[in-house]
Amino acid sequence: MIQALEGFAKQLLVSGGFKVSEFPRKAYRELLTGLTDTQAGEVTVLPGMVELAKMYPGYLVIDDTKNPKYGLLHLAKKLKILTNGATRTGYEVLLFLWVVPGIGRFPLGFALSHKGTDSPAELALQGMGILRNRHDLRPNAVLADGAFSTDDMLKRLTDYGWTFVMRGRNNRSVSGSAVKRLIPRGYGETEGFLKNGVKLKIVRNRKHFLFCNRMMLERQAIQALYRLRWKIEEVFRVLKTGLGLGGCQQHSMRAQGIFVSACLLLFSCLEIVSGGKPYTALASVNSGQLQPENLICMELFRPY
Repeated sequence: MIQALEGFAKQLLVSGGFKVSEFPRKAYRELLTGLTDTQAGEVTVLPGMVELAKMYPGYLVIDDTKNPKYGLLHLAKKLKILTNGATRTGYEVLLFLWVVPGIGRFPLGFALSHKGTDSPAELALQGMGILRNRHDLRPNAVLADGAFSTDDMLKRLTDYGWTFVMRGRNNRSVSGSAVKRLIPRGYGETEGFLKNGVKLKIVRNRKHFLFCNRMMLERQAIQALYRLRWKIEEVFRVLKTGLGLGGCQQHSMRAQGIFVSACLLLFSCLEIVSGGKPYTALASVNSGQLQPENLICMELFRPY
């Protein structure tokens, strides 16, 4: 299995995509089996990454990114591209990212949201349960934007005893009133309750509202924690522009899942080898200064 993943990673680095016709059938079957073994429902966990996360206390960041595809019409759903408002078809990649300030960013797992699956927010709930109950992971805090700060998510994290800092919409009802009415000016903070009983500390910074379940945290500390969420946007940028996240043209979600797994593991190798500068490692591979086989951190692949 290790050899199959290593071969897949090399092909991805060299060609920037995946063609099953250029990959040995036996190795491809091994990859399919290995991916199935790591799946828990609709969520795929990368065991090597989870074990690494247990060694370094960090923050769990969740977010999703759109991956337009034309060859998955039977599974693709409509995606609204926020940059230009256009609509395309494809699926969304939900990522669970472990952020250790000063050390690195490590993908723990992912889920693909498409026609027939749950929404990214519902998949995020599944993933939280898996990481806590099956892998005993305990983040310093969970960070996410407003798409994931649902009542169910905030209730679940509070029941877990986990700290969260998430963005909230300005019309969100807290203590029977929209948060923008609770803090009418551009800056301020207050406390309130959701309908499910979760107590929130709410911080406003102009148009942005942040929700936190730790009343003793200072405003500046809450804002500093939320800024760590941007790390996942940096990871998405590397995955798309450096590793060609949209480069798999296979017409099955299993193949797409294998490709996403390889991209995430390769990102982790780049992150480790380069000391947090993955583009530097990619440039070394492209220039021939670093051979693909010297990039692979086998300890990340071994648990499969």
